[in-house]
Amino acid sequence: MFLKGRDKGSTAKLMPQSDNKNRTLSIISANLRISGNVVTDGVIQLDGIVDGDVVCDDLTLGESAVINGSIQGSSIRISGTVNGEIAARSVEITRTAKVTGDISHTSLMIEAGAFVQGLCRYVETSNPKESPKLTKNPKPNVVATVKDQSESKPSSARAGNKSTASGASDKEQQDSKSSALKNPSGKAGTTGKKS
Repeated sequence: MFLKGRDKGSTAKLMPQSDNKNRTLSIISANLRISGNVVTDGVIQLDGIVDGDVVCDDLTLGESAVINGSIQGSSIRISGTVNGEIAARSVEITRTAKVTGDISHTSLMIEAGAFVQGLCRYVETSNPKESPKLTKNPKPNVVATVKDQSESKPSSARAGNKSTASGASDKEQQDSKSSALKNPSGKAGTTGKKS
């Protein structure tokens, strides 16, 4: 039935893998979470979450996409969130993107409104087709957290003796203010009433 116009002895010919490079699109949808590394020679459209490293030729991150790991590729367009190092020939960061990590690039474009926290490093490659490589010893990103104020106060501060950033109590600050109001004769400043 399906072989009506074909020779019965012929078979379908598959494209060799080298010719198929960069033509295969892999889509990771918004409802998919991957724990582990993603590696391909092709193109990835990512809208889901990847907890691991991504290595590909061409990567497009949608607004809902999150990568918790490093990215290495040739051309990367980011509209989502990346928590990790990026190494690519061409990096484009859109206004909806949030990137926390160092970026090694040959070409970098950042739209106004994008959040980028990390070092952007231009890397010159001898071969124009070669992508920058990830650093061998990446430094961990520092994340600052806020402690609960009631736990971090010293016991004297909880008892009503408030401390300032300089470590002086309220009473010590008032004493220093009153001494600043003293005139050159050493007498305290007047409060508006005649004595």
